[in-house]
Amino acid sequence: MCGRFSLTATNDELMQRFGVVVTPNMTPRWNIAPSQTSLVLKSDGLTMRGQTAQFGVHSTSLNKLIINARSETISENSFFREAFRASRCLVPASGWYEWDKTKQPYHIQLMDGRVMGLAGITFENPKSGDCAFVLLTTSSDGVLSSVHHRCPLVLPAKSWQSWLNGDEILARGHLMPSDPRFFNLYPVSRSVGSVKADRAELVAPLSQAEQEAEVIKAGVTQPDFIADQHDLFN
Repeated sequence: MCGRFSLTATNDELMQRFGVVVTPNMTPRWNIAPSQTSLVLKSDGLTMRGQTAQFGVHSTSLNKLIINARSETISENSFFREAFRASRCLVPASGWYEWDKTKQPYHIQLMDGRVMGLAGITFENPKSGDCAFVLLTTSSDGVLSSVHHRCPLVLPAKSWQSWLNGDEILARGHLMPSDPRFFNLYPVSRSVGSVKADRAELVAPLSQAEQEAEVIKAGVTQPDFIADQHDLFN
């Protein structure tokens, strides 16, 4: 699953990478959590436009905040089917966090450190104008699977336009796990488990000694978001 991510790109970086003008200036976010807001990119003809949306959509029937959708079943799942058909988006991210079986968090990013485009779908409330997004996930492979068996669907730049503007058949062609060779991951502080934490130190790599010290200090406990955020059938 993907329950936390970072977005520290500047407006200039977003323009160079996605060709999108974002105003006002972006504030670095080191720990974006469910129910918080972040930038999503939607189709605007042959270009993109940015808007703010909430991470996670509430399901009344399940009484849960849904943050992830399995790419393998998204076109058949009644909760996601229409949004996948007509309301796909890109979610810019500098990296994402994942916890292994020992509850050790890792920060995962592209090898070259560039901002990524995560595959997402949006849900808009026509009455309030509010917008929410859900991240698509795939099975993980290689080094990524050493941390968790699922990971967000990271789309290569060549796929962005057809993901945003193509029909459902074209979109299905992009629902494939990312090549793990393009990613770098490393352990980070357990402080990222707090939704209140949002600082640059959260993405700093931990040494083995620092990892052991954190385990002794805090004990092996689940990050506080696990109890109140959910994906669907993930």
